[in-house]
Amino acid sequence: MNTPSELLPENGAVTLADAKWQEARRRAEIIGPLADAPSAPRCAAEEAGRKLGLSVRTVYTLVRAWRLSGGSVPALVPIKPSGGRGRVRLAMAVEAIIGDAVEHLYLTAQKPRLSKVLKAVRRRCRLGGLKTPSVNTIQARINELKPTLVVTKREGRKAAHRLTPAAGVTPPARAPLEVIQMDHTTVDVIIVDPLSRLPIGRPFLTLAIDEFSRCIVGLCVTLEAPSATSVGLCLTHAGMDKAAWLERIGAECTWSMSGKPKRLFVDNGADFHSEGLRRGCEVHGIELAFRPRPHYGGIVERVIGTTMQLIHELPGTTFSNPKERGEYDADAKAGHRAIRRAGRGAQRPGLPR
Repeated sequence: MNTPSELLPENGAVTLADAKWQEARRRAEIIGPLADAPSAPRCAAEEAGRKLGLSVRTVYTLVRAWRLSGGSVPALVPIKPSGGRGRVRLAMAVEAIIGDAVEHLYLTAQKPRLSKVLKAVRRRCRLGGLKTPSVNTIQARINELKPTLVVTKREGRKAAHRLTPAAGVTPPARAPLEVIQMDHTTVDVIIVDPLSRLPIGRPFLTLAIDEFSRCIVGLCVTLEAPSATSVGLCLTHAGMDKAAWLERIGAECTWSMSGKPKRLFVDNGADFHSEGLRRGCEVHGIELAFRPRPHYGGIVERVIGTTMQLIHELPGTTFSNPKERGEYDADAKAGHRAIRRAGRGAQRPGLPR
């Protein structure tokens, strides 16, 4: 609705500036039929917005104003922005151009940079003889969007799950080994053959952590893809006394955490759904539980992320992505490291024994 200052009383009649009146009549020709219809679908609002140079949101605002006024043309008169901190000062046509660019360019799977959106907006403004907005203005309009909407449009629904509130939590563990979380990851490092010193691939890490104490209770490193065997070997390592194992690998430390867990909490990977793992857990009285949603495994995923950060300090690391790796030759560094270790009887990385 318009403010009284927009309508100028003269001799008992309401008059408007010619330009505003002509714009109000133009709007009425398009908004009127849309508002008088039983419903105003979004596709019709978008079409009206394109004809008037307005955003869909503004079209619906005008539709409400038309209905509340009983079909009065002055209700559609353009309102002059009041200005002030935090208020819109741009012309409605410019706002419509920004809204259209954000919706159809920025909120896409191509994920263009802000500079590309700015360039598109300024080009359309120049063609329309409008004042071009600043980059801060466009950034402010993007900042007003809901983060979940931005991530959904640009990265997909699955990626947006991390921004949604966690619905419920798992029952808290009340004692050590009551619940352990387990997961797999590909290690960011190149392994070389102990004889030829040639790269043979990246190993897989299976890691188990106790929910109550946050202690790592077991692990398994192997060149074989994750499977029920990897899970079983990790559980074996979790349950055994680790003194002899630490001595064999030359680690001067203590690892006192060991024992059979009551519950194994895992994701929904095929290796965790195997019949062999299910029966093995039943034989040893271990309850096999699955995450209802990915965020329920945050404890083990966090420790895996920390482990990968430490791996990046080793020779032969591949890092997490090519940009981070730069010109670092992982294969060459891994082979050089293996040659230096040859005199110490370096063995092919295998499973905890």
